[in-house]
Amino acid sequence: MDIRQLWVGIDWGTHSSKWWFTAETTKGKQLHPARLPGVIDSTVYRVGDALVINRERSRVRRDVADARLKRLLLKDPQGASYWDAIREGIGISLGEAATLTIGYMLGDLRSYLSEADLHITPCTETHFCFSLPNWIGEDSEHVVARRRMFQTTVVAAGVLKLIGWEKLPVVGGKTSINAWRELVKQVRAIDEIAAAMAAVPGSFAQMIEGVHKVDDVSWRMAAESSAAGYLPLEYLLEDIPMSAKTQKHWVKLLVVDVGAGSTDAGYFVSSRRIDRQELLMNYLPPARTLDYAGEQLTEMLRDFYFRESGRDLSIEEAETIKVTAPDRWNGQRFVKHWREYIAKSVADYIFRVPDELRLGEPVIPGLKIVLTGGSGLVLGLDDAIKEAVMDALARRGVPGNVAARTEVVHHRSPIPDPIDAARRAVSTGAAQSDFALLAYRDKFVKTTTRVVASPSWV
Repeated sequence: MDIRQLWVGIDWGTHSSKWWFTAETTKGKQLHPARLPGVIDSTVYRVGDALVINRERSRVRRDVADARLKRLLLKDPQGASYWDAIREGIGISLGEAATLTIGYMLGDLRSYLSEADLHITPCTETHFCFSLPNWIGEDSEHVVARRRMFQTTVVAAGVLKLIGWEKLPVVGGKTSINAWRELVKQVRAIDEIAAAMAAVPGSFAQMIEGVHKVDDVSWRMAAESSAAGYLPLEYLLEDIPMSAKTQKHWVKLLVVDVGAGSTDAGYFVSSRRIDRQELLMNYLPPARTLDYAGEQLTEMLRDFYFRESGRDLSIEEAETIKVTAPDRWNGQRFVKHWREYIAKSVADYIFRVPDELRLGEPVIPGLKIVLTGGSGLVLGLDDAIKEAVMDALARRGVPGNVAARTEVVHHRSPIPDPIDAARRAVSTGAAQSDFALLAYRDKFVKTTTRVVASPSWV
């Protein structure tokens, strides 16, 4: 079947990367992946004069491995050139490596579509949505990181423009270092690409509100928290009976996305306009990315098992134990501190979130909380966050009967396995065809009507 429109969510993570898609065929049928595509390791491996990116937990014979490259976007903002400073181990720059990671993801998507007998044609309209961590600050680290991430998306679109889908790298296959460097150099020399790279949106709001285009490929950036919460938000709105009172058609949602490398939180205020069946979906400025998440707990678990039994867990074993076998370690003090640290950060955010209009409104449903991300399912984290959030609501003056209606809700997803669904929440949300309906708002403030009496009134 030929694809008329293709929406692709791209989540380039610190440890692993995921994609998802929604496709509309020329016959008007909407499709998404029928089976779960394998998660891609974000590590770049060097084998001789070539580079390889593989599936998560695959064994790769390599000379050098360069892991956690995304974390480096925040480091040394005034230092070496993102595009021209060659990393000694893998032989390419950080910018070239980031683009290579996205190139492998897109190549993996093309392979999946081909196997599913879904065809991208010259008439296919392609819309990419790239995840952007909540780098909302105006400090140099966040400004530079936003610019680097944006330029990476521009060059990725340029690679697709120059070589097409068929020549993208394939997961597990080798890519010549010299060939990839030459390709990126050619892409950056294209006038249209060079102009787009120079026109970097300034603020975080401009980054996530803008839509960009090269030929028949358009793309935008999405705050990771907004993408992770988008499908839960839609499901919550769908679950409201049409016969319910108008105030019941409101949803207040707090999403907490706990990944491997960072935690992102965001707040939504949305409703359905009953007369026209129109969804009014809004999200407010998200929390600043917290550089504390799953990898800290993974290392704590490895230390714990080594102390208690002399067992030296691999990172992969610790990751598995973290979400599937909590009985032995969940009551330990270090786990309690880990949960409380994240919960306090989320509570600080909700205490300051700029919603003076709906957050404390007593006639609409209470605040819903949904946890996503690979570490969002750690036992007890949901209760710790709920307790801290309720306390924060009380401190900001929200009535007790409103704060008490706060509840944690199940993360619903097209993916049946809850762990995979949580890990892929960003990519599945960003790949929805109606994601563009979600609007960014700086704040919700109370409006007061001022009545001025006429001098003739008594």
